[in-house]
Amino acid sequence: MAEPLVPDVAVNICQKCVGEAASLPRQWKQAGTLVTVRELPCSGKVDVQYLLHALEGVRHGVCVVACPPGKCRLAQGNHRAQMRVETARRLLAEIGLQPERAQLLYYSSEQPRTQLEQAIRETVQQLAALGPSPLHSSARSSVSIPSRTTERGDDWGRLDTAQPT
Repeated sequence: MAEPLVPDVAVNICQKCVGEAASLPRQWKQAGTLVTVRELPCSGKVDVQYLLHALEGVRHGVCVVACPPGKCRLAQGNHRAQMRVETARRLLAEIGLQPERAQLLYYSSEQPRTQLEQAIRETVQQLAALGPSPLHSSARSSVSIPSRTTERGDDWGRLDTAQPT
């Protein structure tokens, strides 16, 4: 049985800002990097948990494409997307990973489609340059996990019942 394709970069595009996102390919290879595109009803539907989960499932990173600031058709979806991508980036930095693995692009359906394609291709190139993410499940399986003991030799899962002296 063939091994399932694991995307290297996931691009989440707001249907409202792109208009006919259906004209974009759903997946392609760019210099050996597999890119998948998913449509969202609004970029504001992306939440931090979704972004972090997506980062576990891709090798390099994620990208969200939102309406330009002040031009969201659904009031504040692009603002919500911006806050959530920034939160994901902050969390990545806190755990010692490159915050650049989560990217946000702005695009309007009034702009030429080639401009969107170029911006996505540049972002994919930047994400691929970061190399494989330690969050990706295949990277985690090759990482050695320390034993569940402390310096004193106690199991982490067992409560220490000894009274302090």
